Amino acid sequence: MKVLIVDDEPIAQQILEKLSEKVNYLTVEGVYDNAITALEAIQESQPDLIFLDIQMPEMTGLEMLRIFRQKDILVILTTAYHEYALESYELDVVDYLLKPIAFERFLKAVTKANELYKLKRASHPASVATFTGNDAKTYVWAKEGRKRVQICLEDIILVQALKDYMELQMPAGKVILNVTMNKIEELLPPPFFLRVNRSCIVRKSAIKHIQDMHIEIILPSIKRIPIGPTYWEDVKKHIVELF
Repeated sequence: MKVLIVDDEPIAQQILEKLSEKVNYLTVEGVYDNAITALEAIQESQPDLIFLDIQMPEMTGLEMLRIFRQKDILVILTTAYHEYALESYELDVVDYLLKPIAFERFLKAVTKANELYKLKRASHPASVATFTGNDAKTYVWAKEGRKRVQICLEDIILVQALKDYMELQMPAGKVILNVTMNKIEELLPPPFFLRVNRSCIVRKSAIKHIQDMHIEIILPSIKRIPIGPTYWEDVKKHIVELF
């Protein structure tokens, strides 16, 4: 992925460059210390990913993001302040990194960006068709290139949003579908699945623990998922304490 770094702090620029050098699929094409110059560079180079600082003179990163917002350019925001998190996600960024940035956290963010990048480059995004088999279970046909994969909806463990795509996790692996979360929610059999936040639906039988507003499921490895505040009351309705 072609990368631009936009940050007015020289030390932050150097850190992001060094972190990017450790990841073989990232190539830093340019480093800019203000949003105005960066906007000109975006038009010329059309980067795949931008590391964008929020607090900058003349124009903030969020103001810049509203100006050039293009779905085909991925953005990871960087800042030393927590309070911009909510506003940044409303602008559909890939991730939000707090300074100082640890490599492990950086790698997690760019891995997510790389998955989205590969999805956007796919010439034949997945599509969905459904039918009901003789066993009364519902199936999904997922088109991936020239291959079509049949999925039993009742076998799905986790549905997770990846921007414009949905990732379906099952015991046999995962499939990426180019559909909306609402569409998937309509297809899933209601008694077996539970929406736990804006971007995740889980199979209820896969939930092993609920603690501190998080659930744990087995994929087979353990995955910890936060419960959204607006979904907590609905989650509680499905908890029956026997002892």
